[in-house]
Amino acid sequence: MKKRVIAMLAAALLLFAANINVCCRVFVDGYCDGELYTYSAADRAERAASAAAEEIVRGSAAMPAVTRRCVLSLRPPRGQTAVLSDEILSRVRGVEKLYAVRADRRYFGVVDDRDRLEERLRANLYSSMPSAAVRARYSAQIEIEPVYGRAGSGCDSGEMALLVSGAVSAMFTDGEGSAVIG
Repeated sequence: MKKRVIAMLAAALLLFAANINVCCRVFVDGYCDGELYTYSAADRAERAASAAAEEIVRGSAAMPAVTRRCVLSLRPPRGQTAVLSDEILSRVRGVEKLYAVRADRRYFGVVDDRDRLEERLRANLYSSMPSAAVRARYSAQIEIEPVYGRAGSGCDSGEMALLVSGAVSAMFTDGEGSAVIG
């Protein structure tokens, strides 16, 4: 009887050990996103953020404090390297999140305020809309994607909206879907 209990405990312990994942929680300047990362994913994220920061500030960048705490977990680590790298890079002094603007296979530059740019683009579009039109859109898709760049290097959102509006034509339609010339 005693041997069976010991064998069952040993089997349970082996089953438990086989399902344990050794991972880590990563703290960036004391902040933790709550995700679990493998140690190799955390290393890759830290190296990628450091390389990007040094390229952006052109030299050695003052990186945020990154610490790790070992965790044993029954669930596998699901933290993504790109998300952690983004979190580290967003806390580097001299680096800020900007938004690259592209349309009609052209690159226009970067702005620091995406919402203001979209607001100005809409205002420029609707201010030129003829009275017979009910819908307006730009002839090419305007892509605004997040990037990191040197702090203070973004263009003014209003000027960027004027530049894009001047380069990408507007299209207007009436209630029946026919094109309206403005």
